[in-house]
Amino acid sequence: MRLRVHSALIMLVALVAGSAAAQVFKVQGGASTLLSAEGGSVEFNGPNYTGNIGAGFFDGHFEYGAEARGKYHGYTVLAGDESIPFVLPTDVFDSSHYFSARGIGAMQKDADHAIYAFAGATSTWLGTGLFSAATSNNPVGIFFYERKLTDRLRFFSRDIVSNRQTALQGLEWKQNKWLKASLTSGIGSNQRYFASAVDAETQKFAFKASYVLMGDTFQRVTVLSPLSSEVDKGNVQLLYKVNQFVTLMTGHQNILEPIALGAAMQQATVNQMSADVHIERFYFGTGLFSSTTAGYSTQGTNFYGGRRFGRRLEANANYFKSTTRVPEIESSVAPQSSVIISGTVRENFSSRFSLLQLISRTSGETTYAFGGDYTSNRLMLRVDYQNVYLPFRPTKPFEQAMAVNGSFRVSGPWQVTVASNVAPDGHIRYAFGVSTYLYRINGMISNASAETFSIAKYVVQGVVKDDHGEPVEGAALHIGKQVAYTDSAGRFMVRFSKRTFFPLSVVPEEFINNGVFEVVSAPPQVKAESEEMASDFQVVVRLVPRHAATQRQ
Repeated sequence: MRLRVHSALIMLVALVAGSAAAQVFKVQGGASTLLSAEGGSVEFNGPNYTGNIGAGFFDGHFEYGAEARGKYHGYTVLAGDESIPFVLPTDVFDSSHYFSARGIGAMQKDADHAIYAFAGATSTWLGTGLFSAATSNNPVGIFFYERKLTDRLRFFSRDIVSNRQTALQGLEWKQNKWLKASLTSGIGSNQRYFASAVDAETQKFAFKASYVLMGDTFQRVTVLSPLSSEVDKGNVQLLYKVNQFVTLMTGHQNILEPIALGAAMQQATVNQMSADVHIERFYFGTGLFSSTTAGYSTQGTNFYGGRRFGRRLEANANYFKSTTRVPEIESSVAPQSSVIISGTVRENFSSRFSLLQLISRTSGETTYAFGGDYTSNRLMLRVDYQNVYLPFRPTKPFEQAMAVNGSFRVSGPWQVTVASNVAPDGHIRYAFGVSTYLYRINGMISNASAETFSIAKYVVQGVVKDDHGEPVEGAALHIGKQVAYTDSAGRFMVRFSKRTFFPLSVVPEEFINNGVFEVVSAPPQVKAESEEMASDFQVVVRLVPRHAATQRQ
């Protein structure tokens, strides 16, 4: 694997450096057990354009990809492999839908309208977060359009012509900053689709609800989209902050999701109720879960409690129990039960270093484990443990998984990264990578009239706070293809070479602080502006018990 990644990086650097005029290069490579892939890429940035070239091996087969974009008469011109956001106004539960295509296109966006046009072929995205490659599939023409009709009403159109046709039209109505309602209807890959949604959020409560009707084989577009999920039929979620001590949450969701890359959609219904109580340094609560999938019916219960002893020490205990009833055709089989009991102690030796000790008992076996986190100018490493609820694994829905996130700056701009995640089937997957920056001066200052490269002048900036209004340090945000972490004041800033919109996602599992958080509110996309024009975007997260079970979608 190392030889493959190393060879791919050498080839890419030679190819780009030999043909490009003058750029700042970012060279990176890595591997992922989630996608059985390894490879590398070279990202280049010039005065008026950006792009990258990637190559690697996917399931043992060599694959490649490339993209470039630049400005032309107010439009952003695109060429190569594109990751195309496919967001509908009714996506109140998940606004991360996308698909891949390769070809040429153009886009333009301002406060009143947005246009995105693309022609080429749908593609299957291959690789890891450290390199991109794709294989072409079916010819496609794409036209996405948004228009502000009034101060409160906005129109959305998502149209795709391919081997199967998509034409989805939507309306979003905003009464004020805390309340919006939306409708979407049409066809997706020749299948009917209708959705309505309401999203309301105040300081006391957050409420989301949607109702979706779709064909049996509905897809937004016919592509292989890794682990993409859809909500179906009725869905509702309510978070109510009773007072500064008590928070209640309840939800009901119908989920369609593939549990493996390229697998058929599987359906699960998940119900959840939880109560969290914080009184001074004590916290405790409970969660009730029930889910059905493939004829299996599962009930889960979680109790937890803990206390913080000053700023140095924290201890807690958790109890998880699940009972699964098998399908009726196997009615002679007795219900299956499992229990997990765990306790943790975390010692905070300084703002840079903490140690975690875990003891757990399940199936008659006792397990000891250690973790913690350490942050310095050169090294960031966090080893933690999560209890995750997996509705698509009904016989053992609670999974206690180790979460690893780290980066090590070897020398200068050279950096090594590692991360883990839990797949829907409960298996732990890992990704490894290495990256660096290279600078090519030749051609950048060859004569007085030539354009020179300077620091990117457009920024995205903002602040991350908790639901009490306090800043959150070490929060991780993915903005476009960049990752930002908040400082001690909860602030973040990322620079870009172009003034346009970028998707924003908050990634609690990559936070480098000592808390476990969930997202309360965050804008799905943000706009890079010049420093003198940039305004702050606000993200709100909520602190949850470190080992409380979370629902996996």
